[in-house]
Amino acid sequence: MLHDIVHEIEPAERFRYAQLLAYLANADNSISKVEMAFFEQRLGATLLTPERKLQLREGMSQKLNLDAHLKKMSPRGIKLALRDICLMTMVDREIDDAERAVLLKVADAAGLTKQHVDQLLEWVVKGFHWMQDGYNVLKI
Repeated sequence: MLHDIVHEIEPAERFRYAQLLAYLANADNSISKVEMAFFEQRLGATLLTPERKLQLREGMSQKLNLDAHLKKMSPRGIKLALRDICLMTMVDREIDDAERAVLLKVADAAGLTKQHVDQLLEWVVKGFHWMQDGYNVLKI
């Protein structure tokens, strides 16, 4: 796994971070296989207890009051979640209107702008190209 800092935030904040990822995964009222795989990968990075992870999985289809949820989070936690929901949004190579609205609302809650979201989405695309280079080296 590449270096990350999600595990450095407090456990309650990591749980709220993961709830935000779950919320985005279900923003269009369906969770794709690739979204679920990404969610599980990021869930591993949280180092939460198995019981808390199960609670998150079981709550994926529940609605979340996004505004109230964001008010409970720290700016650092929101920014890390924004980074990762940008990644999650792009796993299917498209962003629908519901997902974009969530990205912009989360960015705003962290004091960031649409330009920050656009920069993160560009970063995601570069990352996809970087990963593809690895597959090309291996000819797979």
